Amino acid sequence: MTALTQSAPSSSWQSWEYESSVPGGVVVGVDGSPESIAALNSASPIGKARHCPVHVVSVIPPFPSYHLDPGVDASRENVEQLRVQLRDSAIADLLKAADVGTEWSREVVLGRPARMITMAAEKRGASLIVIGRRRHGLMDRILGGETTLQVMRLSSVPVLAVAGEMDTVRTVVVATDFSPSSVRAARVALDMMGRSGMLYLVFVEPPVPLYPEGFAMPDEVRYPGDVVVWFRRMIEVLKAPPEIIVEPVVLNGKPVQAVVEFAERVGADMIAAGTHGHNRMERFLLGSVSTGLVRNADCAVLVAPAAE
Repeated sequence: MTALTQSAPSSSWQSWEYESSVPGGVVVGVDGSPESIAALNSASPIGKARHCPVHVVSVIPPFPSYHLDPGVDASRENVEQLRVQLRDSAIADLLKAADVGTEWSREVVLGRPARMITMAAEKRGASLIVIGRRRHGLMDRILGGETTLQVMRLSSVPVLAVAGEMDTVRTVVVATDFSPSSVRAARVALDMMGRSGMLYLVFVEPPVPLYPEGFAMPDEVRYPGDVVVWFRRMIEVLKAPPEIIVEPVVLNGKPVQAVVEFAERVGADMIAAGTHGHNRMERFLLGSVSTGLVRNADCAVLVAPAAE
Protein backbone atom coordinates (compact mmCIF):
# COMPACT_ATOMS: atom_id res chain seq x y z
CA MET A 1 0.00 0.00 0.00
CA THR A 2 1.33 3.40 -0.90
CA ALA A 3 2.08 5.51 2.15
CA LEU A 4 1.71 9.25 2.39
CA THR A 5 4.50 10.93 4.31
CA GLN A 6 4.05 14.26 6.04
CA SER A 7 7.18 16.33 5.65
CA ALA A 8 8.41 18.22 8.70
CA PRO A 9 7.83 21.94 8.99
CA SER A 10 11.49 22.85 9.54
CA SER A 11 14.95 21.66 8.55
CA SER A 12 15.52 20.04 11.94
CA TRP A 13 12.45 17.87 11.40
CA GLN A 14 13.25 16.46 7.98
CA SER A 15 11.43 13.37 6.84
CA TRP A 16 13.66 10.30 6.81
CA GLU A 17 13.02 9.99 3.06
CA TYR A 18 15.52 12.79 2.48
CA GLU A 19 18.13 11.70 5.00
CA SER A 20 21.00 9.25 4.73
CA SER A 21 20.65 6.07 6.76
CA VAL A 22 22.38 6.14 10.13
CA PRO A 23 23.03 2.58 11.37
CA GLY A 24 22.24 2.03 15.02
CA GLY A 25 19.33 4.41 15.29
CA VAL A 26 16.11 3.81 17.21
CA VAL A 27 12.62 3.77 15.70
CA VAL A 28 9.65 4.28 18.01
CA GLY A 29 6.00 3.76 17.06
CA VAL A 30 3.61 6.40 18.42
CA ASP A 31 -0.16 6.60 17.93
CA GLY A 32 -1.03 8.90 20.83
CA SER A 33 -2.09 6.13 23.21
CA PRO A 34 -0.67 6.08 26.78
CA GLU A 35 1.35 2.98 25.91
CA SER A 36 2.91 4.61 22.86
CA ILE A 37 3.74 7.75 24.85
CA ALA A 38 5.49 5.46 27.36
CA ALA A 39 7.43 4.00 24.42
CA LEU A 40 8.36 7.52 23.32
CA ASN A 41 9.63 8.43 26.79
CA SER A 42 11.50 5.12 27.05
CA ALA A 43 13.21 5.66 23.69
CA SER A 44 14.64 9.00 24.81
CA PRO A 45 17.19 7.68 27.36
CA ILE A 46 18.09 4.81 25.01
CA GLY A 47 18.93 7.27 22.23
CA LYS A 48 20.96 9.45 24.60
CA ALA A 49 22.89 6.49 25.99
CA ARG A 50 23.69 5.19 22.51
CA HIS A 51 24.33 8.66 21.06
CA CYS A 52 22.12 7.72 18.13
CA PRO A 53 19.18 9.36 16.34
CA VAL A 54 15.58 8.52 17.26
CA HIS A 55 12.91 8.44 14.57
CA VAL A 56 9.20 8.57 15.45
CA VAL A 57 6.78 6.76 13.15
CA SER A 58 3.05 7.33 13.49
CA VAL A 59 0.81 5.19 11.30
CA ILE A 60 -2.79 6.01 10.41
CA PRO A 61 -4.89 3.10 9.13
CA PRO A 62 -6.61 4.17 5.88
CA PHE A 63 -10.37 4.64 5.80
CA PRO A 64 -12.28 1.86 4.02
CA SER A 65 -13.95 3.21 0.88
CA TYR A 66 -17.44 2.84 2.27
CA HIS A 67 -16.60 5.21 5.15
CA LEU A 68 -16.29 8.14 2.77
CA ASP A 69 -19.41 10.06 1.84
CA PRO A 70 -19.50 10.30 -1.98
CA GLY A 71 -21.45 13.55 -1.66
CA VAL A 72 -18.66 15.53 -0.02
CA ASP A 73 -16.62 17.95 -2.11
CA ALA A 74 -13.25 16.91 -0.71
CA SER A 75 -11.54 14.07 -2.54
CA ARG A 76 -10.32 10.96 -0.75
CA GLU A 77 -6.72 12.12 -1.15
CA ASN A 78 -7.51 15.49 0.47
CA VAL A 79 -9.21 13.77 3.39
CA GLU A 80 -6.22 11.51 3.91
CA GLN A 81 -3.79 14.44 3.70
CA LEU A 82 -5.81 16.30 6.33
CA ARG A 83 -5.65 13.28 8.65
CA VAL A 84 -1.87 13.13 8.18
CA GLN A 85 -1.48 16.84 8.92
CA LEU A 86 -3.57 16.62 12.09
CA ARG A 87 -1.64 13.60 13.35
CA ASP A 88 1.69 15.25 12.53
CA SER A 89 0.69 18.31 14.55
CA ALA A 90 -0.26 16.09 17.49
CA ILE A 91 3.07 14.20 17.33
CA ALA A 92 4.97 17.50 17.15
CA ASP A 93 3.23 18.61 20.35
CA LEU A 94 4.16 15.33 22.07
CA LEU A 95 7.81 15.70 21.11
CA LYS A 96 7.84 19.30 22.25
CA ALA A 97 6.38 18.30 25.62
CA ALA A 98 8.95 15.51 25.91
CA ASP A 99 11.73 18.06 25.28
CA VAL A 100 13.66 15.77 22.91
CA GLY A 101 16.73 16.89 21.03
CA THR A 102 16.83 18.29 17.52
CA GLU A 103 18.40 15.05 16.29
CA TRP A 104 14.97 13.43 16.49
CA SER A 105 12.92 13.11 13.31
CA ARG A 106 9.34 12.07 12.63
CA GLU A 107 7.00 10.92 9.91
CA VAL A 108 3.28 10.19 9.65
CA VAL A 109 2.21 7.58 7.13
CA LEU A 110 -0.93 5.80 5.98
CA GLY A 111 -0.97 2.02 5.99
CA ARG A 112 -0.87 -1.02 8.23
CA PRO A 113 0.90 -0.07 11.49
CA ALA A 114 3.08 -3.14 11.94
CA ARG A 115 4.28 -3.21 8.35
CA MET A 116 4.96 0.53 8.13
CA ILE A 117 6.92 0.58 11.40
CA THR A 118 9.11 -2.36 10.39
CA MET A 119 9.66 -0.89 6.92
CA ALA A 120 10.76 2.42 8.46
CA ALA A 121 13.22 0.60 10.73
CA GLU A 122 14.70 -1.40 7.87
CA LYS A 123 14.96 1.69 5.66
CA ARG A 124 16.87 3.53 8.37
CA GLY A 125 19.14 0.62 9.21
CA ALA A 126 17.84 0.89 12.79
CA SER A 127 19.18 -1.35 15.54
CA LEU A 128 16.07 -1.22 17.74
CA ILE A 129 12.31 -0.66 17.55
CA VAL A 130 10.51 0.60 20.66
CA ILE A 131 6.75 0.13 20.83
CA GLY A 132 4.03 0.28 23.46
CA ARG A 133 2.34 -2.85 24.75
CA ARG A 134 -1.23 -3.18 25.95
CA ARG A 135 -3.40 -6.05 27.10
CA HIS A 136 -5.60 -7.65 24.43
CA GLY A 137 -8.63 -9.91 24.62
CA LEU A 138 -9.05 -13.34 23.08
CA MET A 139 -10.70 -12.08 19.88
CA ASP A 140 -7.83 -9.64 19.23
CA ARG A 141 -5.41 -12.53 19.52
CA ILE A 142 -7.40 -14.77 17.19
CA LEU A 143 -7.88 -12.04 14.57
CA GLY A 144 -4.29 -10.81 14.78
CA GLY A 145 -5.13 -7.47 16.37
CA GLU A 146 -1.99 -7.29 18.52
CA THR A 147 0.17 -4.73 16.76
CA THR A 148 3.14 -5.30 19.07
CA LEU A 149 3.32 -8.99 18.22
CA GLN A 150 2.79 -8.26 14.53
CA VAL A 151 5.80 -5.94 14.59
CA MET A 152 7.88 -8.62 16.28
CA ARG A 153 6.88 -11.23 13.71
CA LEU A 154 7.65 -8.99 10.74
CA SER A 155 10.80 -7.32 12.01
CA SER A 156 14.39 -8.36 11.39
CA VAL A 157 15.30 -5.71 14.01
CA PRO A 158 15.09 -6.35 17.78
CA VAL A 159 11.86 -4.99 19.28
CA LEU A 160 11.41 -3.60 22.79
CA ALA A 161 7.82 -3.65 24.05
CA VAL A 162 7.04 -1.48 27.07
CA ALA A 163 3.85 -1.16 29.09
CA GLY A 164 5.12 1.86 31.04
CA GLU A 165 8.04 4.25 31.01
CA MET A 166 11.44 2.58 31.36
CA ASP A 167 14.28 4.86 32.40
CA THR A 168 17.20 2.65 33.43
CA VAL A 169 17.88 -1.05 32.94
CA ARG A 170 19.77 -2.62 35.83
CA THR A 171 18.35 -6.14 36.11
CA VAL A 172 17.67 -8.25 33.02
CA VAL A 173 16.43 -11.80 32.65
CA VAL A 174 17.38 -13.46 29.36
CA ALA A 175 15.29 -16.50 28.44
CA THR A 176 17.86 -18.52 26.52
CA ASP A 177 17.88 -21.77 24.61
CA PHE A 178 21.44 -20.97 23.42
CA SER A 179 20.19 -20.30 19.88
CA PRO A 180 21.63 -17.42 17.78
CA SER A 181 18.48 -15.36 18.39
CA SER A 182 18.68 -15.69 22.18
CA VAL A 183 22.38 -14.78 22.07
CA ARG A 184 21.48 -11.69 20.03
CA ALA A 185 18.78 -10.82 22.57
CA ALA A 186 21.34 -11.02 25.37
CA ARG A 187 23.76 -8.79 23.45
CA VAL A 188 21.11 -6.14 22.82
CA ALA A 189 20.08 -6.29 26.48
CA LEU A 190 23.70 -5.79 27.56
CA ASP A 191 23.94 -2.77 25.28
CA MET A 192 20.92 -1.23 27.00
CA MET A 193 22.22 -1.76 30.52
CA GLY A 194 24.17 0.85 32.42
CA ARG A 195 27.71 0.52 33.65
CA SER A 196 26.64 -1.97 36.29
CA GLY A 197 23.82 -4.41 36.77
CA MET A 198 22.69 -8.02 36.93
CA LEU A 199 22.16 -10.21 33.87
CA TYR A 200 20.48 -13.56 34.47
CA LEU A 201 20.81 -16.18 31.73
CA VAL A 202 17.81 -18.44 32.33
CA PHE A 203 17.49 -21.87 30.75
CA VAL A 204 14.25 -23.73 31.41
CA GLU A 205 14.29 -27.52 31.41
CA PRO A 206 10.85 -28.91 30.51
CA PRO A 207 9.40 -31.27 33.11
CA VAL A 208 9.86 -34.99 32.48
CA PRO A 209 6.58 -36.34 31.02
CA LEU A 210 4.51 -38.56 33.29
CA TYR A 211 3.08 -41.69 31.67
CA PRO A 212 0.74 -44.30 33.17
CA GLU A 213 3.76 -46.52 33.86
CA GLY A 214 5.48 -43.66 35.70
CA PHE A 215 8.17 -41.18 34.79
CA ALA A 216 9.97 -41.76 31.51
CA MET A 217 13.19 -40.21 30.31
CA PRO A 218 12.96 -38.24 27.04
CA ASP A 219 14.44 -39.77 23.87
CA GLU A 220 17.34 -37.31 23.89
CA VAL A 221 19.04 -37.54 27.26
CA ARG A 222 20.64 -34.26 28.30
CA TYR A 223 23.30 -34.33 30.99
CA PRO A 224 23.89 -31.48 33.44
CA GLY A 225 27.40 -31.00 32.08
CA ASP A 226 26.00 -30.09 28.64
CA VAL A 227 24.16 -27.07 30.04
CA VAL A 228 27.28 -25.95 31.90
CA VAL A 229 29.26 -25.99 28.64
CA TRP A 230 26.51 -24.06 26.80
CA PHE A 231 26.42 -21.42 29.53
CA ARG A 232 30.21 -21.08 29.50
CA ARG A 233 30.26 -20.62 25.73
CA MET A 234 27.47 -18.05 25.79
CA ILE A 235 29.15 -16.03 28.55
CA GLU A 236 32.40 -16.02 26.58
CA VAL A 237 30.60 -14.77 23.47
CA LEU A 238 28.78 -11.98 25.34
CA LYS A 239 31.97 -10.50 26.86
CA ALA A 240 30.04 -8.53 29.47
CA PRO A 241 31.97 -5.74 31.24
CA PRO A 242 33.22 -6.68 34.72
CA GLU A 243 30.75 -4.29 36.39
CA ILE A 244 27.84 -6.38 35.09
CA ILE A 245 27.36 -9.67 36.90
CA VAL A 246 26.25 -12.54 34.64
CA GLU A 247 24.58 -15.40 36.50
CA PRO A 248 23.43 -18.64 34.82
CA VAL A 249 20.14 -20.06 36.11
CA VAL A 250 18.46 -23.38 35.34
CA LEU A 251 14.74 -23.66 36.02
CA ASN A 252 12.25 -26.46 35.56
CA GLY A 253 8.70 -26.13 34.28
CA LYS A 254 6.79 -24.37 31.53
CA PRO A 255 9.12 -21.79 29.95
CA VAL A 256 6.85 -18.73 29.98
CA GLN A 257 5.55 -19.24 33.49
CA ALA A 258 8.98 -20.09 34.88
CA VAL A 259 10.68 -17.07 33.30
CA VAL A 260 7.91 -14.60 34.27
CA GLU A 261 7.84 -15.81 37.88
CA PHE A 262 11.64 -15.66 38.14
CA ALA A 263 11.68 -12.12 36.68
CA GLU A 264 9.15 -11.03 39.30
CA ARG A 265 11.23 -12.55 42.12
CA VAL A 266 14.42 -10.73 41.12
CA GLY A 267 12.63 -7.47 40.26
CA ALA A 268 13.73 -7.49 36.62
CA ASP A 269 13.45 -4.30 34.60
CA MET A 270 13.33 -6.27 31.38
CA ILE A 271 13.00 -9.78 29.96
CA ALA A 272 14.89 -10.59 26.74
CA ALA A 273 14.27 -13.54 24.45
CA GLY A 274 14.95 -14.69 20.92
CA THR A 275 12.39 -15.64 18.32
CA HIS A 276 12.76 -18.36 15.72
CA GLY A 277 10.71 -16.74 12.98
CA HIS A 278 7.62 -18.97 12.80
CA ASN A 279 4.78 -17.45 10.82
CA ARG A 280 1.59 -16.31 12.51
CA MET A 281 -0.29 -19.59 12.00
CA GLU A 282 2.60 -21.66 13.32
CA ARG A 283 2.87 -19.44 16.39
CA PHE A 284 -0.88 -19.61 16.98
CA LEU A 285 -0.96 -23.40 16.70
CA LEU A 286 2.32 -24.27 18.40
CA GLY A 287 2.66 -21.42 20.85
CA SER A 288 5.74 -19.27 21.33
CA VAL A 289 7.82 -18.37 24.33
CA SER A 290 8.36 -14.82 23.08
CA THR A 291 4.62 -14.39 22.44
CA GLY A 292 3.79 -15.69 25.91
CA LEU A 293 6.32 -13.36 27.53
CA VAL A 294 4.88 -10.30 25.76
CA ARG A 295 1.36 -11.24 26.84
CA ASN A 296 2.11 -12.17 30.44
CA ALA A 297 5.15 -10.26 31.74
CA ASP A 298 4.63 -7.06 33.72
CA CYS A 299 8.04 -5.63 32.86
CA ALA A 300 9.40 -4.59 29.45
CA VAL A 301 10.07 -7.40 26.97
CA LEU A 302 12.81 -7.39 24.34
CA VAL A 303 12.47 -9.84 21.45
CA ALA A 304 15.30 -10.35 18.98
CA PRO A 305 15.36 -12.45 15.80
CA ALA A 306 18.50 -14.22 14.72
CA ALA A 307 20.81 -11.91 12.78
CA GLU A 308 20.40 -12.23 9.02
